[in-house]
Amino acid sequence: MDGDEQKPVVIIEHLEDTVGIWLFLEYRHSSLIYGSKYIWFTNLPEKYHAILSKYGRVSNKSTIDLVRGGEITAREVLILDPQAEKSLDYYDLVTHRYVVIGGILGDNPPRGRTKKLLTDKLENVEARNIGDGQYSIDGSVYYVDYLWRHRSLAGYSYVDGISIETRNGSIHLPFRYPLVEGKPLLAPGLLEYLREGRVPSYILREIGLA
Repeated sequence: MDGDEQKPVVIIEHLEDTVGIWLFLEYRHSSLIYGSKYIWFTNLPEKYHAILSKYGRVSNKSTIDLVRGGEITAREVLILDPQAEKSLDYYDLVTHRYVVIGGILGDNPPRGRTKKLLTDKLENVEARNIGDGQYSIDGSVYYVDYLWRHRSLAGYSYVDGISIETRNGSIHLPFRYPLVEGKPLLAPGLLEYLREGRVPSYILREIGLA
């Protein structure tokens, strides 16, 4: 059995009203980073199932439903919550089958929605933080993947906040981004979307919209 077959499933609990373009790009990138076999999208309205099933398992049930209904057990689940007291380590990934990440587009300042909408509603489920910065969804998945593959955060680096130049001026994203080969990790297609208001044609073809 290889290492990937032992790694925990990442559950992305959809917590926004819709799946907009920005959110979709982060969901898609999360799957590319971690592998569609190990990604679940929960609490997802059925109208998005066809598109997102290309990138992972989909369910209209929430993680709360799955735990309360006994489909997964509380002791198997770990929530990534910025307000958790303890920080995530490799041992946590070895001892839990599911790592839950809130499918939320970040707020500045953060509003604590993960704690309110997930952690507080799941008794006997442990929570961990991944530092004192606010990550994107795909950035959080990358953090989990990095920790799993390296068994520590040795060599891991990040940047807080990036600015993107567009024809309408500069956009500042005040979040924490992993650095990969010295560059902030952004979802493929996000720069084009922010700069030009469009999704690259190769992604549209991938989901059958071009």
